[in-house]
Amino acid sequence: MKTKIKSGIFIIVLLITNECFTQDIHFSQFSSSPATLNPASTGIFTGSVRAVYNFKDQWKTIAYPYRTHSFSVDMPIVEDIITDGGISGGISVLSDKAGDLNVGTTQINLSIAANKNVSLEHNISVGLQGGFAQWALDGSSEAQQWDSEYDPGVYGGYANKPFSITSSDLENFSYVDFSTGILWNYKGPIKVHAGIALFHLTKPTLSYLGDNEKLNGKMAFHGGAAINIKGAVIVALPQVLILKQGPQFESNIGALIKYRLQESSKYTGENAETAVYLGGWYRFGDAFIANVKMDYMNFSLGISYDVNVSNLAIATASKGGYEVALAYIHPLTAKRKTASPLL
Repeated sequence: MKTKIKSGIFIIVLLITNECFTQDIHFSQFSSSPATLNPASTGIFTGSVRAVYNFKDQWKTIAYPYRTHSFSVDMPIVEDIITDGGISGGISVLSDKAGDLNVGTTQINLSIAANKNVSLEHNISVGLQGGFAQWALDGSSEAQQWDSEYDPGVYGGYANKPFSITSSDLENFSYVDFSTGILWNYKGPIKVHAGIALFHLTKPTLSYLGDNEKLNGKMAFHGGAAINIKGAVIVALPQVLILKQGPQFESNIGALIKYRLQESSKYTGENAETAVYLGGWYRFGDAFIANVKMDYMNFSLGISYDVNVSNLAIATASKGGYEVALAYIHPLTAKRKTASPLL
């Protein structure tokens, strides 16, 4: 019986480790994580500086959950009044760890994007992101157990025997990574945005337990709209995100309803908007996501919760985990011609 239980736990750990290894860091509140959504979203906001922190705590009900942190800062660098465009830059740091062995990735990226108002209502932004990533597994952890340690004559089933996997098999490895994207914003009676991003352009080589494989490129399509329902007080915000990376395919669709309590300054954001949001998304075949959010004093705080409907629903009791998205946008002191913000 103990062997069966350990085998079941091992399978769950293997599934989670494999997901961390083959899939990118991504958040349920995707529109509140511009640095991981699309390099072209760099600088697309109304303000002088934007800082964003995202945290995800997933599958906490099982023995080996994983946690993801992301922090980014972006700002306009150059604005050209003649061409009615500008250049923005940003930096982001991401960390993703799973289980007692701390399997995960740490990545630092620099982003640059150029945007141009092609008309009074249309804006196009093109971005490039490059960075350095390190994948790690803690081979010194006392939590690790290998086949060569198993002894049915010992209480608990595991004895202190030489590992079948050596520390050289668990060495950290690093790689350089590049991504690009394009984003379109429409500022008409109904505000609309849509973007496409391509990640891992060079398909860097990953080394894992002695094996080498290429990191699959990823394509992301995302879009959304802002539709006034009752004047400018109530706004519907439908959103969609589609991801394709190797054999993995993910689609998200949903909407938030925004209730505006106080309008912001039209151009500078000096008088901050106050608003509350309620809604969610469905990640097909995986999870329902509930989300509440509030904007106040140039801050934005969103909290979401995933309810699993995938094959892991039994192991997790359908509890996927919670996520927090916190953003601060420093207001402008003068009018700046930019696209509608994603956040």
